[in-house]
Amino acid sequence: MERQARYGVGEQSFEVMRGRDCVYIDKTRYIEDIIKSGGQYFFLGRPRRFGKSLFLSTLKNFFMGKRELFRGLYADTMDWDWEPYPVLYLDLNVGYYSKPENLDERLSATLRNWEDQYGLEHVDSEPSIRMESIIKKLYEKTGKGVVILVDEYDKPLVHNLNNPDLFEKFREKLASFYSNFKSSADYIRLVFLTGVSRFGHLTIFSGLNNIADISFDDRYSAICGISEKELKENFKEGIAAIAKKYNKSHDEICRQLKEWYDGYRFSPFGDDMYKPFSIVSVMDAEVFRNFWIWSGQATLLVNQLKRFNVDLEALLHTECTIDSLMGLDLDDPNPEALFYQTGYLTIKKYDPNFDILTLGLPNKEVTDGFMNFLMPKYVRLHT
Repeated sequence: MERQARYGVGEQSFEVMRGRDCVYIDKTRYIEDIIKSGGQYFFLGRPRRFGKSLFLSTLKNFFMGKRELFRGLYADTMDWDWEPYPVLYLDLNVGYYSKPENLDERLSATLRNWEDQYGLEHVDSEPSIRMESIIKKLYEKTGKGVVILVDEYDKPLVHNLNNPDLFEKFREKLASFYSNFKSSADYIRLVFLTGVSRFGHLTIFSGLNNIADISFDDRYSAICGISEKELKENFKEGIAAIAKKYNKSHDEICRQLKEWYDGYRFSPFGDDMYKPFSIVSVMDAEVFRNFWIWSGQATLLVNQLKRFNVDLEALLHTECTIDSLMGLDLDDPNPEALFYQTGYLTIKKYDPNFDILTLGLPNKEVTDGFMNFLMPKYVRLHT
């Protein structure tokens, strides 16, 4: 019998996922939470391959008023007029940032696309001034606040932590570009940024003192990833196919999935979450494998290993505060924060009496990757 379920492995477009009838975990109730919160600026940090881009794409289509894509989802039941807002979507995950001009080229190309998309006059100026002009003109043209979505806002910085000169050039450029989010507040409906890390020294976070960092917020702990309930409700066909292939029961396969891919926790009282990329990959391939490690290296962590002089074994069972995980000091990076933000460590326990988190490896997939990939690399750098 031909398999019916489609899993969209690696797909990050909400429109494509819905158009191809791929299995989609409905996270749209969080859109209602964001709207009802009354907030204007949001930041979400999660490890790579955890669904940040897909959620941002969902936000994009929601504010563009594409209600037909949301039929059957929670958002379709919301009290919402579905009138389109002007949406500016910046994806910094695309491209390489090895030369000073790379970021300018990426920003300029995106700005030109926005001007063409909304029928605005091209402005011949540097990106920050051009961005300011686009925001104001869109507000004046449509009468609606502009929605700004930035995917992987920190990628040019992450890829140049070992290149101080280029890092500083990109930091200044991004700080100037993002400063429009504060100065143009009267014309903005929503700003939502995603990334791996909240860089403490980047002006956007010091300038936007009212930005809501929801990365450790219990209310948003399941905004990305797959819960136990979501796994069993949305992947029945996949679980049944794997059980048949291995001649095992449904419960045996669920226990195996839990051992391999569950165990992530992103807030003190949040539920454990499965990594979505790994789950859709195992459902598609019908084999248990370390999909995450081989889908790409954790560049931020790998580039910083040589700066550490820590006991990795002790690090795997460390205690710390939430504050120590929230920011990233680029001059003296915190190993616990880097391992957490890149997905090698997660919250295992929380002691509310002392406000202390216990960190540990989340699951078999990450443990195998740590022992077979990171540990040997770290040992070579320090011998």
